Amino acid sequence: MRFLLGVITGVALGMIFAPAPGSEVREQLAERARGWSEIPAQKAAEIAEASKEKAGEIGARVGRKAAESAVEAVTQKVLPRTERA
Repeated sequence: MRFLLGVITGVALGMIFAPAPGSEVREQLAERARGWSEIPAQKAAEIAEASKEKAGEIGARVGRKAAESAVEAVTQKVLPRTERA
């Protein structure tokens, strides 16, 4: 985190002291800040998508296990009765 803060500070100071007009430097800083502000939203969307996929996989596994357990329970409880009759 400190490294990232140092990089951002260094870039900002470099742009401030660059041989460009102040208004141009401020515009460049504002443009980069807008780009940086979009990064968390993009990462959040990626994480949400990965979470949805993982939840779907887990749900499918749980559903499959429940169905297998139900079939096994029916097999153990119903079939022995029909064999006795």
